This record gives sequence, structure tokens and C-alpha cells, in this order.
Amino acid sequence: MSMLSIGVSALVANRQALDTAGHNISNVNTEGYSRQRVGFATREPNFSSVGYVGNGVQTSDILRQYDSFIAGQVRASRSVTSELDAYYEGARQLDELVADPEVGIQPTIQNFFNALQGLADDPASISARRLVLAQADSMADRFQYFDTQFESSRSRLNGRIEFNITEINRLAQSIADINSDIKIAYGSAPNDLLDKRDQLVNELSELVDIQVLEQSDGAYNVFIGKGQPLVMAYDAATLTTQPSTLDPSHLEIAFNYSFGTQIVTDQISGGSIGGMLRFRGEILDPAQNRVGLVALGMANDLNAQHQLGLDLDGLPGGALFSMGSVQVQARPANGSSITAAYNNIADLTGDGYGLTYDGVDFILENLTNGATQTLAAGLNTVDGLDITINAAGAIPGDAFLIQPTRNASVNLDLLVNDVRRLAAAGPLQVRPGTDANGNPLNTGSAAVTQPANTTTAGLPLVGGDIQLVYDDQGGPTSGFEVYYPGSVPGVDPFDDFITYDNLNAGTIAGVTVPSAQFAAFGGISFGISGIPADGDSFIIGNNTNGSSDNRNALDLVNLQTTDRLLGSSASYDETYAQLVSDVGSKTHHAELNLAAQESLLERARGAMAEVSGVNLDEEAAKLIQFQQAYQASAQIISVAGALFDSLLSAVRR
Repeated sequence: MSMLSIGVSALVANRQALDTAGHNISNVNTEGYSRQRVGFATREPNFSSVGYVGNGVQTSDILRQYDSFIAGQVRASRSVTSELDAYYEGARQLDELVADPEVGIQPTIQNFFNALQGLADDPASISARRLVLAQADSMADRFQYFDTQFESSRSRLNGRIEFNITEINRLAQSIADINSDIKIAYGSAPNDLLDKRDQLVNELSELVDIQVLEQSDGAYNVFIGKGQPLVMAYDAATLTTQPSTLDPSHLEIAFNYSFGTQIVTDQISGGSIGGMLRFRGEILDPAQNRVGLVALGMANDLNAQHQLGLDLDGLPGGALFSMGSVQVQARPANGSSITAAYNNIADLTGDGYGLTYDGVDFILENLTNGATQTLAAGLNTVDGLDITINAAGAIPGDAFLIQPTRNASVNLDLLVNDVRRLAAAGPLQVRPGTDANGNPLNTGSAAVTQPANTTTAGLPLVGGDIQLVYDDQGGPTSGFEVYYPGSVPGVDPFDDFITYDNLNAGTIAGVTVPSAQFAAFGGISFGISGIPADGDSFIIGNNTNGSSDNRNALDLVNLQTTDRLLGSSASYDETYAQLVSDVGSKTHHAELNLAAQESLLERARGAMAEVSGVNLDEEAAKLIQFQQAYQASAQIISVAGALFDSLLSAVRR
């Protein structure tokens, strides 16, 4: 090997080093680029009589600076960050909706009950009645608006899921294609191809959590979910979306195979898709169910109370609002069937349920907290629901979705449009006994409060009034003889008896007659106080002039502050406030987690940059280093040429 050849080898090697340094500098801002390093090695020496003589230098390899362990940490961190970002974004938007003091549910509920209070203050006022109907209609519109917002959010979510699935398919196919290219070039360190593939894998990790395994030929196998193969060397699977058979508003994620599709939604986690699925299951669906619970509870209670009163024309009140029913969706291939209805709306949880048959038992799962219980064939009463299971023909895998309150908001409509139909009055009224001229007959100081009814059974009274006549026995055996319609005091025996000791201070201070004693007549209850004289009487009759009566209006107003929901543990406002608090808490928690995870991601990226990032100062120094080496190599060639010329000159002589 000549000195000329040694110089040429050095020239070539240092030129490749210069090219590599220039390549690094030019890609300093290229995302996913890993800086490359040239490796040098001595060429095979020649043996001579004095020993081995060197033959110059050669480039042994050009390798990218890369750490697969740190790269895996970056991928995992990107996946978690993207998941939290998607979750937080959905939660933030929903939090802004439910907690908005202007468009939230609570202000419109308060306005409605304020209007009812105005009606109670002046039950004959037409303007007060108009305001009640206007606020009732506004409240129904607000609930429907919220349902529209929930459905819009779900529709946007579905659109984003479909877009991300398309992106996953594109990235998976691109990774498979690059795997093929890398196989062809493998052994020659195709650095730029490796960087491009890693960049695609990073982008994929932002969409869904992945696991990456490298084969012996350099190809990547990529798995998602619980081990589902997305990329196997040079072949990429295809994901698709389809409406759920139980809830068409939900998109399911499935693998496409030659033999059909396999639903994998429950196995998908991480990335923006995992965040969106979590937001849907943990916040969006429960929030819509809870708002529906408030709407359903209010409609049910207001309807029931309104129907206990009388309107301006003395007619019984009707339902104020329309109400939905329990929604049941069945898997198309089910062998069994079920029905579900409300048993007690006060006991509803506001959650949805899944019912499945495992071949032995029917298992009911609360879709919010995951709690399960076994149901039997026939009637089951669970959380305020009557669930009737027809197990005939049941086959393993039978599945049902039970949604007690999901569509309650959209089904809330005002049914009353005539101000005269608002039932503000009570159906019965009590008055002291009088003679034919209307003069009072009672000589004692006893008083009876106006009766409050709990049902409409036996109302209006037919065949006469209910009469209470006091029989003074001088002690604890004293009380009011009760004569029901058709019975005449002094002629017929009394039908019932209310014990009232007019010598007992505690009794005189006031006692309440329970509604159970008058179950056949509206389930009325009333209070008695004072000291009646023997023969004193009170008449309970139909309310024939209730235009100024506000008793039922007051009962409607009192519903606002009564614990009527969640097992009679919370009022309407409290139930909605719990929703606002829950959404706000989860949103804040997601925000904190996202900030912490972004910090971890930056740290992981920093660690990767230390290994793979291009340092311009370092590359500039290398340029000078290799430039000088290149120039020195050229000088070797120049010296070799001069020596050769001197040799030729000597020979010519």
C-alpha cells in the first residue's frame, strides 16, 4: 500500500466525517432526528521485514446516537400526556357548561320556584300565574338545551375518535412499509429510516398506548390494548369504528380481520383515544344521567303535588310536565328479554346499568362505579327500578343496557298552557260548626288547621262532609267523633275517633292527626290545638271557592328544599351541586395531573436530547477538526506526489 493510497483513504474517511457533521447541522431542527457519529478504524496493515506497516484509515460505521430505553420512556410519557390532555379538554368544556352561573341549571330552577312563591303570595293573580308558566317553560328549555350540549359533545367526541382511528391506520401502514425498507437495508445502519420510523411510532403513541418489540431483522412489532397486534413486521392491521349495539350514540373500536371484526374498546387505553374514552365514561355519561335525574325527579314530584290541588275553576290539577321512561337496549342476538320501570324515583342513583347473562346468573353492573349484583328471573327491585327478567331462552352473552335517566332532560316539556289550570288551592277546607244562619256554634277555644292531602283517593267528597264532633269525657278518653260523608251526628254512630285530651297541656299545645287515619279521603292530615267544649264541631268539606287558597302552591314551593332525590338524601339543588362539584373536582385533578405529566415528558425529552440531540457548538468543532484532518490528508497526497515526481526525475537521469 502506497503513501498515496493512505492519503486517499484518509481523504475519503474525513470527507465522510465532514458530510456527517454537515448532515447533523442541517437537521438540527428536524423533529425526531438523531445525531449521527462516524466511526473510524485502521485498515489491514501490510507485513514487512521490519514488521507491520499501516495502510491508512477507513470508516467502520455511521451510527445514530440513540438510547432505546429512554426512547421507550419518551413514548410512554407522550401517551400518558396525550391521554390526560384529551381528558382534561373534554372535562374543562363540560365544567364550563354545568358551572356557568348564567346558563347553568340552578339559576333556572331558582327562577321557577321564585315564580311559584309569587303565585303562593297571590294565588288569584293572573300575572303571577303567567310568570310561573313562563319560568316553567324556560326551565324545560334549559334542560333540553343541556341535553343538546351533551349530545353535541358526544358527537364531536365520536368525530375525533373516527379521525384518530384513521390516523392510527395510516401510521401503522407507514411503519410496516418502513419495516420493509429497513429489512432491505438492514446491516447498513439506515439511520434516517430508523429515525423516520421512530418518529411515526412516537406519533402513534400520542393516539393510543403501544408496546414495541424489535425483531432480529430490525423490524418493529407494535401492539396496542392488551396485546392486540397492530403491526407485525411488514403487515399492518386495520382498526375501524362502529356504533355500539347497546348504545348507538357510542362508537366502538374494532379490529378488522378476514373472519370479521373484534370489539376492543374496553381494552384500549392511553393516548388521546384513551383520554376521550375515559372522559366519555367517567364524566360525560354520568353528567348527562345526573342532569336527567334532576329533571325526572322535579317533573315527577311537581306533577304529583300539582295533581293534589285545585285550579281556578275548582278542577283537579293535571300533570305539569311530560316525563320519559326507563330506556332499555337489548343486544340483537339475545335469547332472553327484560322490562324496566320506575319503582321509586327518589331511590334512583342517576347511573346507567349493564345486565349480562353468563350462562348461570344475570349480573347487573353499575356503569359508573362498577358495582355488581346477581338478579333472579322475574321481578327485581334495584335502586328505585323494577327490572323484570324473562329468562326463557336465555343464552350466554345476552346483554342489556338500562338507562333510567339518560333522556329525561330531552323529554321534559311543559304540558300546561292555560294560567287557570295552575292548581294552587287545596281540595278540602275546614270550618267551625255554624248554625243555619252561619253563626258559630263552638264555645271552646279549639282550632283545626286546613287539611293537607297526600292523594286524590276519595276526592272530591261525595254524599256530604266529614264532621268532627267533640265528646268531652273529662280526661284521656275524650276526643272527636268522626262522621264520614253520609253519616249524621246524633243519628248514626260515629265512624272513627280522634283521641284528644282537653285536660293535657301537651295535647292542648297541638297534635297532628296522621294521614293514615283518612287514607280513604285524600290521606289528609291536620293539626288540632286549644281546648274544645263538649259538642264543639268542625266540618271538613270540598273547597268550593279556592281562588285565594295557596296551600298547594306552598306545597309546590316547599319541594325545592325537601330532600327528594338520591335516596331522599338530597334536594334538586343539592343533587345538581354534587354534579358540578364532581365535574369540577375531576377537571381540576386532570389539570394538575396534566401539568405534572408535561413536566415529566419534558424531562424525558431532555434526557433523549442529551443522547440524540444535535449540539451546534460540538458539530462546529467537529467541522474544524475534520476540515483540518481533510486538509492534512490532502497534504499527504501532495507529499506522495512530490516523492513520486522526484523518483521519476532520478530515473530519467
